[in-house]
Amino acid sequence: MSSTTVNLDAMIARSDFASATEKPAQSSERFEKIALKDLVGEGAILTKLLRKPDFQRETTQWKPTQIAMLIESFLDGELIPAVILWQSNSHIFVIDGGHRLSALLAWAYDDYGDGPHSLPFFKGEMSLAQKRLANRTRSEVQKRVGTYQHFSEKIKTLGSDDIDPDPRIATFATRGLQVQWIIGDADKAESSFFKINTQGSALDPIEEKILRNRLKPPAIAARAVARAATGNKYWSKFPSEIQESISAKAKSVHTALFSPEIQTPVKTIDLPLGGTSSIASVLDVLIELCEIADNQGRSIAKFDDDADGTATVQLLTNLDSVVGRIVGNKPKSLGLHPFVYFYTSKGRHYPPLMLAMFAIIAKRVRDNDKGWFVAFTKRRKKIEEFLVEHKGIMTLLISALGSKQRVDGAIKVLELMFERAELENGSITPDEIALKLGLESRLYTIQSKPGVDFSDDVKSSAFLRQAFQQALICPICHGYLDPSKSASYDHIVRKQDGGDGAEGNCQITHPYCNSTIKN
Repeated sequence: MSSTTVNLDAMIARSDFASATEKPAQSSERFEKIALKDLVGEGAILTKLLRKPDFQRETTQWKPTQIAMLIESFLDGELIPAVILWQSNSHIFVIDGGHRLSALLAWAYDDYGDGPHSLPFFKGEMSLAQKRLANRTRSEVQKRVGTYQHFSEKIKTLGSDDIDPDPRIATFATRGLQVQWIIGDADKAESSFFKINTQGSALDPIEEKILRNRLKPPAIAARAVARAATGNKYWSKFPSEIQESISAKAKSVHTALFSPEIQTPVKTIDLPLGGTSSIASVLDVLIELCEIADNQGRSIAKFDDDADGTATVQLLTNLDSVVGRIVGNKPKSLGLHPFVYFYTSKGRHYPPLMLAMFAIIAKRVRDNDKGWFVAFTKRRKKIEEFLVEHKGIMTLLISALGSKQRVDGAIKVLELMFERAELENGSITPDEIALKLGLESRLYTIQSKPGVDFSDDVKSSAFLRQAFQQALICPICHGYLDPSKSASYDHIVRKQDGGDGAEGNCQITHPYCNSTIKN
């Protein structure tokens, strides 16, 4: 559920590549190596010039062992691929090799996502997972090579007759990463990046989609929400009031989707609506949420580039509006319990269900279909009973569909449940779910044999099964309550009917039930 990769995105600053004035580097300016002394210390001018272009992926792809192995390989003189650079009029852009350089910088600064550069970069807002991975990396590096400070001190002993020198000390003092240069304009540099990253250690399809569409509202909005408007500000070229609006709305959506931070195994029914906020897994979901929230339902490729930020603000406004109907304390919030609607029985977040419910509600919000919300609430108890009872089978069957069909499949299953709940004696069977998806019902009978020890999934499932028996119920619609996210304090006897503020006249309900259904 949580990321296993380390966040080194603060190590090298990022600049707007599109605004770079092309200036081919003169041959005398094209150095062949980058040594540690060029990156760290008083004479490290190069670090001030280095930039990642805006189309470069975030530096969050490496695991602790990969970072430690890179540093070890550097000190042992082993082969490390060359760093590829391009020079503009004011900066030197890292076209390829950002992780290699960032790993060395992280070692030098003792900052693996939680140190002196990362703290201000993320405005002090770092997840527990990010901090844990930083410490795990620090331990792994210490075990393999030791600290940068250790080598800095040891270098002072070089040349002493009575000391047998550690070969790593000499390498530390003299080695540099090889450099290759791209000669040409900014278009040539960008084209080179995509060619490089569609071979070998390639960009995955999601990375490529967001980078190629980086100037479009869904990409800007998704990146802003993913980091709660911390880290690099991809919207910094917009007017200040637009920047502030994007930041505020992105933080609001991030909190609604990803708070509290999820832990494994699951030991609470207070689960985040959107699952983990790990950048490695969340951007694709956020892009899809933005596409669903768009008034025209466009895919990201069909958006125009956002020249002034207003389109991004509008998209975030739409997104915030739909999220607010699902969770939160606003009067129109249904207060859907995340476990009921968006998780498997084993406590794993299941994006197809979240995207499906989001799409259903977004359509009703766009159509201003007030009747649907009333009808849903009146049937809510039965709908949620269906969902909880058939959750395991439902998610198994949806997963049997192709990846591009799963959201549509989840929509079909949810709508089937809505229809059945409308009937007085309505019920649903696994065979009907399978039939709705065009699958054979025997699929849901496939089970794997458990091992001897309890897995995190088993522990999570056992906790949720027992804990959910004590979950609060809304006294108006009799659906499940998640009071940590959505709670309204209702007068049992309304004020206009003479009800007072005594404790015995107070009950906790869904915001929508209190503000609309009861009235």
